[in-house]
Amino acid sequence: MVRRAGIALLMSLATTPACAEAGWTQAGGALFVGDASENASADGPAVRVDEPRQPFADAVSMAAARHGLDPKLLHALVAVESAYRPAAVSPAGAAGLAQLMPATATELGVHDRFDPQANLLGGAEYLARQLLRFGDLRLALAAFNAGPARVQRLGRMPDIPETRAYVEAVIECYLALSAGRTVTSARQCKAGRAS
Repeated sequence: MVRRAGIALLMSLATTPACAEAGWTQAGGALFVGDASENASADGPAVRVDEPRQPFADAVSMAAARHGLDPKLLHALVAVESAYRPAAVSPAGAAGLAQLMPATATELGVHDRFDPQANLLGGAEYLARQLLRFGDLRLALAAFNAGPARVQRLGRMPDIPETRAYVEAVIECYLALSAGRTVTSARQCKAGRAS
């Protein structure tokens, strides 16, 4: 029940017009980042969850900041895409931490998909483009996985089991990271969730 409520909150934040116009941090990122006193209420101070210690933390933070993303969202994507393995290559040919396809990497100006910093910058830019294009986190993640043209053509998440599982996994990892857990793979995100 808590997991569903958390996902519902995340989805409502991602579908607000502010997401498409102002970037991720202005569309709910303040719930998870910033000064705790900003989030305090009349009932008392807000609960502050410390940032989890993740691999490639500095590079992820820099790439996320450059493209207006919550670093936890980029960490979640990387945990699911490559489990933080910079040399990972998928059967389809996607490579690196954010699993960029060759054509996508070229479009983004990423010359070496195995360079962690370049790959993260490209992955962050590509995800930010999808968030701005679709104005919905689920659709943006589906576009990252299955391609934006397919999502645009359908006007919804493709009915592809792999894509649906991917979107759910990234959201689960994002929620785990937001709760202060350290995760490096999709399996760890599922392993710690409450039933």
